[in-house]
Amino acid sequence: MGSSLPGIKPRAAFVAALLAGLLPAVAVPATASAASDPITVTGKLQPVAPNVFGTIALPATISRYSDGWFRSRVDASRHPAMLRLIAPATGLSRDQQVAYIQSAVTQRIRWMSDATEWGAHDYWASAAQTLEHGAGDMEDRAIVKLQALKALGVPSRDLYLTMGRDKVGGQITVLVVRLGQRFLVLDDTGGAPFSADHRPEFQPMLTLGANRSWIHGKRVAIASRAAVVGASGAR
Repeated sequence: MGSSLPGIKPRAAFVAALLAGLLPAVAVPATASAASDPITVTGKLQPVAPNVFGTIALPATISRYSDGWFRSRVDASRHPAMLRLIAPATGLSRDQQVAYIQSAVTQRIRWMSDATEWGAHDYWASAAQTLEHGAGDMEDRAIVKLQALKALGVPSRDLYLTMGRDKVGGQITVLVVRLGQRFLVLDDTGGAPFSADHRPEFQPMLTLGANRSWIHGKRVAIASRAAVVGASGAR
């Protein structure tokens, strides 16, 4: 899935803990040793990385969701149910299309757990499967939104599935859409899309995008050893 970036060295144990939901956020030092810190950032970040909710998105290979992510990317643009879903939005502006899809998917796809629908603890259905069933959980509905916006002409590179922790809702998955320099969030409540800068209670943990994946961290300043020694030796 994702590709490595020189200078970014996530420890396997750290990433495993992150994906298990044991860590609320990633502290990313500007300069640090890989032996003492979980992630070291020295390379140039990709310009389209989803640096949302006050975080830095670090390219990382994430295999845990590879099967579900493969199904989520199966094109559904010619599926009859998808054509019916997007038809009212074809003549709208891009912002209006995002708002319409957020509302329409919530109304048309009723919520159902994976255990009830698929007999599995965690199953990411393709957009076609969810449209045919008319039901799905938050990941399934986010995938339908992703495919619907793609069918309306939003480039795949501007569509992201982001998983994280919400201080109110617990672990959640949202669709993030990049429109120019803005990132809009489509959550599972059906409410209006909102800017990724305006929800501090949500802590993103990992993001899946077209041919790339990321984990999220926050940059923290670390004083150099020379500066610390100099300060301690001053009289």
